[in-house]
Amino acid sequence: MSLQTKQIEELFLKLFKVTVLIAMGLCLLAVIGLAINVAYQSSKRPVEPAPAQKAPQKDVSLDELRKLLEKQAQPTAPVESPAQPKPMAPSLRYLEEVTRLYRCSLEFGKNIGAEIEEQDNARAAENLENLRAQIENFATDPRRGDRWVKSVTEFTCTALADPVIISLRKEKKIGSVFYPILNYHKDTWDTIQNEIAAFEQAERDRVDTERQAEQERIAQARANAINSAIAAGIAFGTFMLLAIYLLLAKVETNMREINQSIRAAKQP
Repeated sequence: MSLQTKQIEELFLKLFKVTVLIAMGLCLLAVIGLAINVAYQSSKRPVEPAPAQKAPQKDVSLDELRKLLEKQAQPTAPVESPAQPKPMAPSLRYLEEVTRLYRCSLEFGKNIGAEIEEQDNARAAENLENLRAQIENFATDPRRGDRWVKSVTEFTCTALADPVIISLRKEKKIGSVFYPILNYHKDTWDTIQNEIAAFEQAERDRVDTERQAEQERIAQARANAINSAIAAGIAFGTFMLLAIYLLLAKVETNMREINQSIRAAKQP
């Protein structure tokens, strides 16, 4: 009966040791896997988002101006010139561009066969200064500035020399031309600048959002690495405890065998 009990005890001890060995193996595999995950998560670096794109370049279209003028099938009432700005101190700013505009308007009048009233130098200088002051006033808008002045000068002179516009004016299908062209360019320019500003702001927002998302992703990766390191430490500690248990069990088994050998030697 004692022998049978001993055999059953040894069988259960063997089964328990096998279970412990399997658990140790799983712990060791967990340590290795978690260590690899720690290295992988720690190696992650934020990916810099694509740089903010510049808005596509777009210019004021002469074709659109032609279409706008061609829609005026019937002669329209004379367009009043914008209110003159308050008198400003004489200035030479934009004088070159305004002089060109003035000459382009005179050339347009000749091309349509209009009778141009002779003006003395003082009157012509006054008209030129009024136009220059108006252009300078328009240019104070942050969306415009010097670039707008150069653009509106080039565009207006090109439009005043355009055969289609000259023909429409000759046939009296359109009324005043000079100020409608200026206002059309100004309004279209402002629309384009607003679109550019909105596009570039959206791009800056996109870059900020993507950069923030990358920072959150890396922070999560760092947290995962810390959690994996903690789990790896627990698995390794469990492995060492099981190893110590097996070592103590082996010592106990050896001591039992030595004790049995000594008892057997003492028997007559």
